[in-house]
Amino acid sequence: MKPRVAPDRIAFTPMTEADLPVLHEWLGREHVTRWWGPQRSLEEVVRDYHPAQRCFGGPMFFLIRIDQDPVGFIQRYAPIEHHHEGWWLEIEDGGVRGVDVFLASLGFLNHGLGSQVVRAFVAMLFDDPTVTEIIADPAPDNLRAIHCFRNAGFQGRQVVKTPDGPALLMVCPRPHP
Repeated sequence: MKPRVAPDRIAFTPMTEADLPVLHEWLGREHVTRWWGPQRSLEEVVRDYHPAQRCFGGPMFFLIRIDQDPVGFIQRYAPIEHHHEGWWLEIEDGGVRGVDVFLASLGFLNHGLGSQVVRAFVAMLFDDPTVTEIIADPAPDNLRAIHCFRNAGFQGRQVVKTPDGPALLMVCPRPHP
C-alpha cells in the first residue's frame, strides 16, 4: 500500500528569489534532467524561473511543500501567453492552464505523492472560475509522469509536436458541479 500524505499537509508557495539556488540544484538532479533537459547555469535558472514572471497576473512558479518542507516544483501557465514562443498555437481558449511538475527527491517517486500534489494544484487552479481546463504535456515515453497525471484525473488526448519535441497532450476538464 502506498503511503498517503494528508491533503492539509501539502502546500504551494510562490517562488522567491531566495528559492532560485534550490531550484537550480534540483534541476541538476539526474531524475529531473532526464525530462527537463540538461543542467542549466544559475543565471539561466534566474532568467527562466524568476518569480517576477506572471501568468495572467498571478505567480507562475511554486515550491511544493509538505509540512513546510520543500519537496518539489510546480508551475502554471496560460498557453495563449506563450504563442509568441511557438507553444500551443492551436489553443485559443484563454481559460486553459497548463502545469509542469517534478518532485525533487527520488525517495518521493512511485508512492502516489505526485498524483496527490497534481490533484491539489488542479483543485487550486479550478478555484478560479475562469479556468476551463488544465493541460499537461509529458514526453510520450515518460510513463511515470503519464501515470501521475492519469491518477490525478487527466486523460491522454493525442501526441503533439512542441518546440521541445513530441509530447502527450493530457487534459483535465473542469469538474461538473
